[in-house]
Amino acid sequence: MTIRRVITCTFILGLAAALRAQTPAAPSPVITKTLMTEPLGDNQEPKVTVLLLPIRGGLVAPAHTHPGPVFAYILEGDIENQVEPDPPKLYHPGDFFYEPSMHVHRLLRNLSQTEPARILVFQVGHTGNPNPAIKRLLDEPAEVANREGHMITVVMAPGSVIRAHKHPGPVFAYIAKGEVENQVDPEPPKVYGAGDLFYEPPMQVHRLLRNPSKTEPAELIIFEVGEKGQPLAMTVEDTPH
Repeated sequence: MTIRRVITCTFILGLAAALRAQTPAAPSPVITKTLMTEPLGDNQEPKVTVLLLPIRGGLVAPAHTHPGPVFAYILEGDIENQVEPDPPKLYHPGDFFYEPSMHVHRLLRNLSQTEPARILVFQVGHTGNPNPAIKRLLDEPAEVANREGHMITVVMAPGSVIRAHKHPGPVFAYIAKGEVENQVDPEPPKVYGAGDLFYEPPMQVHRLLRNPSKTEPAELIIFEVGEKGQPLAMTVEDTPH
């Protein structure tokens, strides 16, 4: 399994044009980092399910497979994880891993015997009926040809704003830290706090994304579906008519 990671802070080509700089000399108020980009396969009825997976202290999950690919981000705790054919590896908060379709997820273990761990999961395809302890946050379609999934973090400085833009594919955004004021047309603006999630349908105008705090940064974990080789975002002015 190969995960293409961008470790240095790089701007997504389309989204970079939509950022509002404070002054020419100032560092960008919004830092975007692509964690991984992987294909989504040929599922004829693609759907993305967002799950919050709690792992109690000492828990070892049984080996299993998923019919569609899985993108996972460690929110809390330390785990040992193995997806065949790779060897076991330790993961900590801020780390992430990918499961290709039907690869055996051989091991998932909470290293702590007492402290819980939490994993944010973006799962593509049919998910069945998850364990009642697993919190299903959202189910939405992902109708994009030649699809790729992109896991991205966005860190917004206090008071920073991202200008109006659109995404060709659906966007799933989880607020990991702080608060954001968000508006996707035709809905009114709404404030989201840590643990909240919002969804952007393809080509709907993302009118506003703002960190309302004057002192605290906000951090978002984003899963975006896009067409391979195409920009992930465009300014409203660049939208073809």
